[in-house]
Amino acid sequence: MATGAHQTRDLYRVVKANEDIKKVIRISSGVNLVAINAMLVAKRSGERSCGFAVVSSELRVFSHKLEGAMTGLGTLIFELVSDAAAMRKQQKERSHFLSLGAQGKPMRELVQAALARVDERICGTEQEIDKDWHKLGLQLNRVLQLCETGGSLSRSAKIEAVYGGNMSGTLKQVANQIEDTVNEIFSTLKLLRMQLAE
Repeated sequence: MATGAHQTRDLYRVVKANEDIKKVIRISSGVNLVAINAMLVAKRSGERSCGFAVVSSELRVFSHKLEGAMTGLGTLIFELVSDAAAMRKQQKERSHFLSLGAQGKPMRELVQAALARVDERICGTEQEIDKDWHKLGLQLNRVLQLCETGGSLSRSAKIEAVYGGNMSGTLKQVANQIEDTVNEIFSTLKLLRMQLAE
């Protein structure tokens, strides 16, 4: 059974992961804004930057996929928080029955069956928490793969910016914003994965 220190550490990990996910969701909405800006700049540049416009459009698609994936991560975090709260309640209930059982043999016999049921629920909740962490790790890996796609798109934007004629400088600036934003998301998610592996 999980110890109090183990539960506290797990709860800290959940809270930290939730903060990181919220941060990435905020950043991913920035990708969408930068992609819209890129599309507007590409439109003003005319035909020369049609490749940049295509990349910008793909970045918007990436942004929406990322937002959906991050919402999925948020849902998994909510499940972990719920399971951690259930575990805490079950541990308190267990402590209560143990204190009742310490009052003597007649009381110990009365609470023995209830204590066994609580222990069974605790075991089930521990298994659910382990499954939740596993699902969170898998989803995080999928999001990191998605971010690699975003990185490729940001590199493509930089390449396409070169063909922007007199708007080339502005397109490069937008492409750099895209790259910086995607890199920030990627590094935050990699840090989160390392924290979850601890």
